[in-house]
Amino acid sequence: MGKEGCAKLSLRTFYPDSALIWNPQVLVPYIQELKEYFAGTRKNFTLPIEINKVCSPFQQQVLEKVAQIPYGKTVSYGKITAAINNPGAIRAVAHAVALNPVLFFIPCHRVILNNGKVGKYRLGTKVKARLINLEKSYSHDNS
Repeated sequence: MGKEGCAKLSLRTFYPDSALIWNPQVLVPYIQELKEYFAGTRKNFTLPIEINKVCSPFQQQVLEKVAQIPYGKTVSYGKITAAINNPGAIRAVAHAVALNPVLFFIPCHRVILNNGKVGKYRLGTKVKARLINLEKSYSHDNS
């Protein structure tokens, strides 16, 4: 793998048994919410996301906690392990976050290393830092 880790790998690499179906009509509202997110007018996504068919129960548990991270805030992997009552599972949590099938909608970019550094991201560390900074710039509480 290159410098950015799994940034160059296809989603199909992580979910080889799942069918990816292109349906523009279904995507329209999701695209609209993404546009609003990047414009800073949407802080929470409201459309249904089904991950139970592609995620293990453990990954679902982790991603449910990740989905609760407030807009403009970051949480360490260690805090996620504590939230799921499994403090020794840092690597497993990091792996579950890395396999997030719905970037942005479940904001895994808000999960950072325990030392406060950004850490890896499927789209690259620069994109992760930009997303964190984007949210902070639009957040009313910039602390």
